[in-house]
Amino acid sequence: MAVLKSINPSNYAVLGQVDVSSPREIRRKLELLRNGQKAWNNLGIGERVRLLRKAVEEFAARKSEFALLESREMGMPIREAMVDYDGTLDFANWYLDNAERYLNPETTFESENEIHQVFRESIGVAGVIIPWNYPFLNFVWSSFQSLIAGNAVTLKHSEECPLSGKFIEDVLLRHLPEGVFAEIYGDGTVGQILIEEDIDLIHFVGSCRTGKILYEAAAKKFIKAVMELGGSAPGLIFDDVDIDSAVRSVCEFRLANAGQYCDGLKRLIVHENIFDEVVEKVVSVFAARKIGAAEEETTELGPLVAKRQLDLLVRQVEDAKNKGASTVTGGNSLEEELNGAFFQPTVLTNISKDMMVWNEEVFGPVLPVMRFGSEDEAVELANQTAYGLGSYVYTGDKERAARVARLIQSGMVSINGTNYTTPWNPFGGYKESGIGREHGKYGFHEVTQMKVVARNK
Repeated sequence: MAVLKSINPSNYAVLGQVDVSSPREIRRKLELLRNGQKAWNNLGIGERVRLLRKAVEEFAARKSEFALLESREMGMPIREAMVDYDGTLDFANWYLDNAERYLNPETTFESENEIHQVFRESIGVAGVIIPWNYPFLNFVWSSFQSLIAGNAVTLKHSEECPLSGKFIEDVLLRHLPEGVFAEIYGDGTVGQILIEEDIDLIHFVGSCRTGKILYEAAAKKFIKAVMELGGSAPGLIFDDVDIDSAVRSVCEFRLANAGQYCDGLKRLIVHENIFDEVVEKVVSVFAARKIGAAEEETTELGPLVAKRQLDLLVRQVEDAKNKGASTVTGGNSLEEELNGAFFQPTVLTNISKDMMVWNEEVFGPVLPVMRFGSEDEAVELANQTAYGLGSYVYTGDKERAARVARLIQSGMVSINGTNYTTPWNPFGGYKESGIGREHGKYGFHEVTQMKVVARNK
């Protein structure tokens, strides 16, 4: 039987392995879900919430254990993993606390003789495929609202973090009835097998390229798809800001999880009057970050998730250098020095629009910086991408902030570092960054179908 090995990117040591799911096993698990989903749905919202709270309680009790595994398996610094884990539990609890509010029937018309109501009903069996960058968060964001709504879920986690996936599966199977949740293991070929089987909903988080393939599959099956895809979020700094505050925010939004998150600030666009000062201050922050093994308490910047991710980042940066970019700080792999998938925090200037770092999603601690002269030019540069997930605007002018936010083609806009990623806000993007939304009432609506019931009183 084929196995999937878990590799620690901090030192390339093997952490463990799981068996790759065979086509027969996948079909068997889906048959169990098909048989169990109706009973799960018939439990009602309150009972589903009660059972899922038990799972959340165990996840909370085992926080240190899972955060350490996440740190070792995908390279997130342990202090960051602990904070992220707490935040993820907040999302799960918000979903549970607000489920009845958003899933109970909504009255759209009422008179002396009639009442019209909209019901939110489960769709059936969801096929969920998620990436490696936030192993616990991606599971909660993609699967919890679906489970609460009465869907059964089969999850394929990334091949880069199979032990995190196994941890999640073990906890859920202890608290949920049979036929509600199943996990399968493997690479993209296993995901493709899943999608071709009898499912009613595709929920995918990952690359635009794979998302388009899965969206075509959903169209052929004529089923619903929720796609949270890539991003290349711009950060716009105007010359009326508190520069120190803006720089601190920019660096956090770029360097969190070594730059490996979908709506991270990936392109910095700075007014020409303050360009040199901003670059100098960004460089000082980047150069001061302590790089090291992810599980070390003092580490501020860990490795990338895997050697393949490091190799991609090297190609993107070398492409920029070959096309004339200036490396203000960093720019090199630290694989040989540190014996892991490490890359220096890097700031690039003299960026041209044909460079990979400008046109592609860059998953790593690399920040290309361009200058602008006018507000119109800044917006044009911000929108010069196939993506449209997040964006960040820094200005002291509230009218400009509102104007630029309206003009930027993205699903989410942060003004002066305000966090838009909350359990009550929709999360998703414009253009090639996805279809549908997660979180809040919007996320519940994406994983349910509507039914109108009009009746006499």
